[in-house]
Amino acid sequence: MKFITHTEKNGTSAYDSIFAQGASVIARDGDLSAGLWFDHTPIHQGHPIGTIGECLIDSSPASVEFLSHCADYLHQYHHCSTVVGPMNGNTWLRHRLVLESSGRPPFLMEPQEPEHFKTTFEAAGFSILSQYSSSLIQLTPDQPTFPSLEKRLEQRGVTIRSIRPERFEEDLTAIFRLSLISFSNNFLYTPLDQASFVGKYRSAQEHIDPELILLAERDGKLVGYVFCIPDLEAHKYQQAPAVIVKTLAALPDRTLSGLGTVLVARAQQKAKSKGYSEAIHALQYESNSSLRISQRFSAEVFRRYALMTKNFTPA
Repeated sequence: MKFITHTEKNGTSAYDSIFAQGASVIARDGDLSAGLWFDHTPIHQGHPIGTIGECLIDSSPASVEFLSHCADYLHQYHHCSTVVGPMNGNTWLRHRLVLESSGRPPFLMEPQEPEHFKTTFEAAGFSILSQYSSSLIQLTPDQPTFPSLEKRLEQRGVTIRSIRPERFEEDLTAIFRLSLISFSNNFLYTPLDQASFVGKYRSAQEHIDPELILLAERDGKLVGYVFCIPDLEAHKYQQAPAVIVKTLAALPDRTLSGLGTVLVARAQQKAKSKGYSEAIHALQYESNSSLRISQRFSAEVFRRYALMTKNFTPA
């Protein structure tokens, strides 16, 4: 088994994309491979974790042994008492495996690791660290409205508008700053620098419908937002037109209670008016308050996911 660093890759371009995502080394054993991260990874229980991602593994005993060796390497040589996978370094990049599914085809940007990942990780001594789910809301029936919440927020000076295409970067910067505050306590959250955050969304601007990104402001300052994007995969799989409710955030302020519900309701009404018949509440952490919002819209879970972990006794 080999552990290849960036300087040792010997011009192998197949490794470039993995190193570009911040992988520290690439593990190889015959046809089996994985990227390993131990720098700039999330903090868990006060210590940085090691992560295993970009896995090319199957369900064979050799793959089980390979994953075990990857975890041992991160523990023994880089003092990672917690190893998590599949994860490409942090939660901004590809992570999670599928626990169970209704069989619905994947939506845009959904992680879809092979079914055998769960059994292979478990056989290598990993157990579930955290769980997530994606749910479906039917937009064709009459949608619930929340006039009392709308009125209370309006009385407290909250206004809601769409993102401005002509000032896209300015609005993205405000979204970035709010996200740093709103997500700071999220499980395994690691902050992204502003340039990377803005660049990530600017590169996707041509696929974004500005009317489906709603910003809530008070006194000229952003206090919440919902970021929705069309599911560009729906047509390929002959699914009904769907919009993905990708990110929802608000300042932790009691006077903003109910803002998340109002933002989602407005975004889904706008999507319905534009011809979308389904909304996907995507990749929600299972202890997240956003799940309660989904339940207000009669959401039905169609996929569950997990991050897996292997723990070692700290040295």
